[in-house]
Amino acid sequence: MMTHLRTKLVTLASFLAVFAVLAVNIQAQKAYVTEEFDVSDDVRVDVRTSGGFIEVYGKNTDEVKVEMIVRKRGRLMDRGDVDLDDWDIDISRTGNTVTASAKRRGRSWGNNNVSISFKVYTPIRAITDLNTSGGSITLENLMGDQKARTSGGSLSAASIDGDLDLKTSGGSITIEDVQGFADVNTSGGRIRAENVTGGIKARTSGGSITLEEVNGNVEASTSGGSINAEIPEPDDFIELKTSGGSITITVPKDQGYEVDLDGNRVRADLKNFSGKYEKDEIKGTLNGGGTRIFARTSGGSVTLRYL
Repeated sequence: MMTHLRTKLVTLASFLAVFAVLAVNIQAQKAYVTEEFDVSDDVRVDVRTSGGFIEVYGKNTDEVKVEMIVRKRGRLMDRGDVDLDDWDIDISRTGNTVTASAKRRGRSWGNNNVSISFKVYTPIRAITDLNTSGGSITLENLMGDQKARTSGGSLSAASIDGDLDLKTSGGSITIEDVQGFADVNTSGGRIRAENVTGGIKARTSGGSITLEEVNGNVEASTSGGSINAEIPEPDDFIELKTSGGSITITVPKDQGYEVDLDGNRVRADLKNFSGKYEKDEIKGTLNGGGTRIFARTSGGSVTLRYL
């Protein structure tokens, strides 16, 4: 009898757990407002909000779908659950440009716990201009140049065929599978880039920089961490600077380089080298010269490795 009761209790607990997960998933997908617009390729998507996140996803579609998500004290709100009279909200289309914006008017202390976020589904061929002062930004599966700014969150971009221009004052930046040039800047976090074909300019004041399979010209600087850069197909230059960590550079072995490396300790396997080699500095040419490699650190070592 007790075994039968335990089985019923376990079954009931499992059912309740599954029901709770389904309820969370349903609530996570709930939008306060949804708008859809017919558009053509190379659509422009402009999104602005002062209190939430922004997500943009490229799909095989000929329309832009905008979901506005409203939260108060972390809870999702339905229509009628919260007063948005002190917000200027615009979700509209002009020509081939779709705009979604939410801006709080003045200082309304009663609604300070309200945040408005936007989730956008767009044709893959799309150009974006995104800005939020209070959340993260996500970009995925887009063809065209992308621009994003946030003062209070992280930035991530994946599967982008075009140039990236990303800036945050309060979070990390992660990008992967980018066919274009990436200009990424953060004042408060780490930077990680993987599989970028058009070169990168990466700057952070508060974290490390990790570059994996980043090709083209590379410029990276940080005041507060290490730099690890793997560049299988370098172009004209690689320039790496940090005040607070070590630098590791990995490049093809048989190419020619102009090297200028400086740190507390410098390590490299030098063959066909001509120039100056000391424990804290290496300056000269490898394999007759070629791509310029410049690395400086005042707080760690510099290591040159080969693929």
